[in-house]
Amino acid sequence: MDGRLMVGTTWSCPGLTLAGALETLERAGFAEAEVWADGMHLDPRADPDVAGVEGWLRAHPLAVRSVHLPFDAVLPGAPADERAAAWADLCGRTLDLGHRLGAELAVAHPVLFGDDGDDRDRMVERFVPALRAIADRARARRMRLTLENMHTLRGPTLRSVRDLRAALARVARPVGICLDVGHAVFNGHLGDGLRAEIEAAGDLLAHTHLHDSDGVGRDPHLVPGDGVVDWPAAVAAFRGIGYPGRHVLEVRGGDDPLATLREARSRLLAAGP
Repeated sequence: MDGRLMVGTTWSCPGLTLAGALETLERAGFAEAEVWADGMHLDPRADPDVAGVEGWLRAHPLAVRSVHLPFDAVLPGAPADERAAAWADLCGRTLDLGHRLGAELAVAHPVLFGDDGDDRDRMVERFVPALRAIADRARARRMRLTLENMHTLRGPTLRSVRDLRAALARVARPVGICLDVGHAVFNGHLGDGLRAEIEAAGDLLAHTHLHDSDGVGRDPHLVPGDGVVDWPAAVAAFRGIGYPGRHVLEVRGGDDPLATLREARSRLLAAGP
């Protein structure tokens, strides 16, 4: 895989400030970064030092490519309609911050808010207008919004590319797909199943998250090669559909994020052209 297409994420460096995380990504060999904004780094609720990071970026060659929008702890205990509206507003404020850092793309989780007695269809009904509002805010900032395939560890969600496509058809906005390989494997898409998910994303695929999985019902965000994913086959599948975009290595950094990120990048470089 072409190293120029690889992007590091500040999620791998949870113990560092945003500037410290960006510096770690730069030292690990990345030219671009995805900035995490749920609970830390660029989350508006964490009062980020955006001006300071803007200054850091002007002095360094690393560029911010994308921002991962917040999704957790949004008005806990409030009615679902209020939570969905608050989430859309929070994501909008995050997009404003990401735009200041130069981000061209944003990733949203399919957050389905529900009240007691709500089924999944009702939650999706509530989700669609919230995502429309976020997409409109992204477009106003000339940013591409993408929707990520998720797993059920956090409750009802959109898991497959088919789920994502169905929701995006109703959103009726130019929103792409962020295919998370580890989540796809968690959801049972391994081997030919993973290739099928990549192919199903097709022309909507605008972003990826790459990490390995142990395939036993967890979401460990392992370094590629430490789990069950056939990475040469996955890289070939992305190449087979002509995917032209970036690949974010969303691996858990552990006690030594710099060493972990260097190893993850090295292994993907060896996975194929």
